[in-house]
Amino acid sequence: MSHNYSEHHQNYEISQENRLHVFYIRFDLLDIGLGQDKVRFYEEIFNDIPCFAFGPQGLKEEMKEPQNIVPTLREAARKIYSIPAIKEACEYYCGEMEIEDKYFKRGEFGELILYHFLCEYFQAEALISKIYFKDSVGGTAHGFDAVHVDTVNKVLWLGESKLYRSPRNAINALVEDVKSHFTTDFLNSEFQIITNRIYKDQGHNECDEFIRELLSPNTRLLDRLAKIKVALFAGFESAVFETYVEGDESSIFHTNLTEEASILYSSVMDKISKHTWSDNLDIYVFLFPYSDKKELMSSLHNRLRGLQQI
Repeated sequence: MSHNYSEHHQNYEISQENRLHVFYIRFDLLDIGLGQDKVRFYEEIFNDIPCFAFGPQGLKEEMKEPQNIVPTLREAARKIYSIPAIKEACEYYCGEMEIEDKYFKRGEFGELILYHFLCEYFQAEALISKIYFKDSVGGTAHGFDAVHVDTVNKVLWLGESKLYRSPRNAINALVEDVKSHFTTDFLNSEFQIITNRIYKDQGHNECDEFIRELLSPNTRLLDRLAKIKVALFAGFESAVFETYVEGDESSIFHTNLTEEASILYSSVMDKISKHTWSDNLDIYVFLFPYSDKKELMSSLHNRLRGLQQI
């Protein structure tokens, strides 16, 4: 795993607590001139698909024999496309049909990109497969878009992701997720689902003591939240890349990027402050601006479709 084709910026002037993180696809010299190296970034993201689809423990089971490598890659892609919403969206992004507005509002690959950033930049591995949380009928997620664990720092990451055209709409949708997901009933239900799955995959005795204690119904909610970080991942279209200048940290690009990030971060934190648990939620804002959502989604869908055919 690597993060050679993405840039990661932390602006301490905006958030001294290091809660704002901005990611974007790296620039390099291409055949067409200076531009974002999207092809290699997409390839890097797709290297994560097997573990994303099966989960760490499940992937180990699948890869016990060398001859299982190609079938496992193929099955990982099929697992993702078994979700009706993703399969249906592919027909729009990869076909001749006109793109409907509802597909611009979906973030089918937001979970995969969030998975990548949490693993690569925060050393937080997925606790279980995200596919486990998908409804077999409607493809609607039962729970958080990311459930990752940093065993070194003893932190559980819970993530929500949105890939939209509008940054404002992405932020508003994330805030709504926080409102609906951070309640006693929802968290207790999610922790039970997670507990059932990891004990099935790993067994009670194999599970880290830190995780067992955090998920235990006997642990106070206050103590649980004290060990949880919440990643709110917003992908959105932005015009900032039009002003990129290589090697100039004081360029208009960096100024515009900082200003855009500051406005969105302030918006998120202001809205979250109205939540009754705001003082107990450790919120981290991940921003991922891109130039064209349609191009991003079409490229990822085409690659995933191709992976099924290897």
